[in-house]
Amino acid sequence: MTTSLMNELGIDPVEVEEMLAANMTFPARWYSDPKIYEFELERIFTRTWQLAGPLHKLEKPGDHIVTNAAHVPILVTRDAEGELHGFVNVCRHRAYPVAVEDGNRKALQCRYHAWTYDLDGKLRKAPGCGFEEQFDKSEFSLVPVSVDTWGGFVWVNPDPNALSFRETHPEFEPMATARRLDFTGYRYYGQYTYEIPANWKVWVENATECYHCPTIHSKSFSDAFDTSRERYEYVNVGQMTGQFTRFNPKSTISRPNGRNGDGNDFRFIYVWPTTFFAVDDYVAFPGMIIPTGPESCRFVAEMYVHPDCPEGFMDEWVEMYNQTLTEDSDVVRAQQPGLRSRMVPYGRLMPSRESAISHFHRLVWESFRDALEA
Repeated sequence: MTTSLMNELGIDPVEVEEMLAANMTFPARWYSDPKIYEFELERIFTRTWQLAGPLHKLEKPGDHIVTNAAHVPILVTRDAEGELHGFVNVCRHRAYPVAVEDGNRKALQCRYHAWTYDLDGKLRKAPGCGFEEQFDKSEFSLVPVSVDTWGGFVWVNPDPNALSFRETHPEFEPMATARRLDFTGYRYYGQYTYEIPANWKVWVENATECYHCPTIHSKSFSDAFDTSRERYEYVNVGQMTGQFTRFNPKSTISRPNGRNGDGNDFRFIYVWPTTFFAVDDYVAFPGMIIPTGPESCRFVAEMYVHPDCPEGFMDEWVEMYNQTLTEDSDVVRAQQPGLRSRMVPYGRLMPSRESAISHFHRLVWESFRDALEA
């Protein structure tokens, strides 16, 4: 490791390894320090696969979606030949976004100075460029990013030379198949967005354990599903963690009979670094985390419902998830000031219920360590 970078970030690798081996958390400082956050943006988010959105928004030629991979503004298009393309959503002139919302267009035009791009990212027109010496339009195409698809969703990686999503996450498809992480037949319901006043890692840690469910979600998720230690299953493999359980037989929610009833009723898979999938017999949703600052992030959930789900119950079940996510937002809001204070330098994990957090910490630390050793 480079001593100068370690000193700049205030990282003692021996101490970090000792703390992780002792089931301690990351240093509290890592959840608010701007230098750590900037390091994560460069080391993690510019070279990983992140969910961009549902593929149904890119069905027709000219369709495009606008999203973010952390701090990187992203634009995904479908061209006239049906090919998908991904770009940094930044005009090559003065950094204005090429598109500001999802839609359908025959060409992409920056609203600032009307630079116009084809759907494959090539610069078609720049007003006044004929008066400029040595202006070569071929040199100013949109900056490409990698694009891939899985199960009705589109993924992006800011690294244009990245390995495919399946090559990067070889364990994902086998687990998704074995655990029926399948959105087939579910219809789109709507988007829910949560502005989270906490570091992105706090949100991941909260989402990947259900140790807190009986206390925080007693009238929401823990009422709907069995969150007891004996029934709640955790699976940590590769760059993923999974959580699986059955419906709560003592639930106060009157619900229709499950369509499968195999004891694997709630299926949740987290994919490093910012993507979640949750599916049950009635509702399914992908979740995308977008870090927005050292102490803030945004969580976007695209809700889907199964057509067999009765309409009245459908709204109630979606609201159960919305209540759960709102409660989670309130929890991490209360955590962040304690982390910011740094008065408690480390927390102590409970491996029997929080193994997924330990696994997540290892993924973060491996990214840090690899960069520091480079």
